[in-house]
Amino acid sequence: MKFDVIVSGMMVVDILAEVPLNVNLGSKHEVSKIIIQGGAPAGNAACVIAQNNLKTAFLGYKADNTLSLIAREELKRYNVDTSLLINNPDFQPAIAVVEINTKNGDRTVYYSTNNYKPLLPKDINEDWIKNSKLLLVDGYDVVGNLELLKIANKHNIPSVLDIEAGDISVLKKMISLGSHIILPLEGAQMITELDLPEECINALSLITNGQLVITDGANGSWALENERIIHQAAFPTEVVDTTGCGDAFHGAYASALLKGKNLAKRLEYASAYASIIATHFGGRSYFPSTKEVEQILLKK
Repeated sequence: MKFDVIVSGMMVVDILAEVPLNVNLGSKHEVSKIIIQGGAPAGNAACVIAQNNLKTAFLGYKADNTLSLIAREELKRYNVDTSLLINNPDFQPAIAVVEINTKNGDRTVYYSTNNYKPLLPKDINEDWIKNSKLLLVDGYDVVGNLELLKIANKHNIPSVLDIEAGDISVLKKMISLGSHIILPLEGAQMITELDLPEECINALSLITNGQLVITDGANGSWALENERIIHQAAFPTEVVDTTGCGDAFHGAYASALLKGKNLAKRLEYASAYASIIATHFGGRSYFPSTKEVEQILLKK
């Protein structure tokens, strides 16, 4: 089967809880919201792309344990195809406990990757990428994702990178191979050892010919276009939870790219999309329609 988009990255199950402002350690507390969802950058972006009516498949491993079943069903729930998931009885998704601050929507994440198995090159079928229109990978399953990027380059398939942390030499290698590199300001600062987004983006442009985009939440996003840096302001929003906002930006950007939007329109669409995700509790609790995003764009 051919897909519009192949997505690869760490598979995670999130347990999200709205934590009271005052907590007595060692005591029990009833909270207003606790939910279990699929999570992580690649998985969330895959759901966004599929909800933008693009045929999307997630690539990785699966097993019969509880976390794997939850992760797989969460992808299916949002029309992400799971037929490329490969059986690996030793595999278990990573798991994260996410505390949501009820005052400002900020989150604190505790996670474990015990028994997690990243995708290996030996399990990659080159035809999957060759027959797709776009590849989206994260910066966590680096060995397999580097191989996927090499295959995408070989067949001139565009790629979108979602990288935020990791070994700097590996991240630089991924950046050199990607065609659309989107990273948070914190990650860009870590790689370049510079402070300002404009400084970071100019430094990163020395190691890639790809399209560079730096994001910084409420401060908006920056991109390099024809040696000129353009800025997209974030859309004002009533923040409930910032979980998945950056992932939604990547997924919406990738969707806009495949729909032929230019760079400025891609940034605008991705920013508006992410602003709507922030108004809901959980990164996969709500996905806006294209019409809903366009209505926000008309109000700007």
